[in-house]
Amino acid sequence: MSVNIRIELDVSGLSSREQADEARRAVQDVIDDDGLQHEVTVSTSERDGRFMVLGRTGSFPVVISGVSRWEPEFRARVEAAAEQVTVSAKVRLSCTDVDLERALEEGTL
Repeated sequence: MSVNIRIELDVSGLSSREQADEARRAVQDVIDDDGLQHEVTVSTSERDGRFMVLGRTGSFPVVISGVSRWEPEFRARVEAAAEQVTVSAKVRLSCTDVDLERALEEGTL
């Protein structure tokens, strides 16, 4: 079954701009390997001296088949990529079913 999902991922625990850039490239490689480079934008952010990598889908969700298998595998690959940069990297990943979310908001489920 295919599901329309919104992807949001953050990588924190990065100590410098260089580490953030390296982690962004590593996460981007995972995104590219999954063929999501046109749907998920990956960038770096600095706030109050704290560096992060951010990954977000754009205006449209991503269609994923077998999401229950894909999500844990994707999470593991993103975590491994970030941890290769620094063991202090922490990954937060959210894959939201936008159709389910809409149905709940509209009260049709």
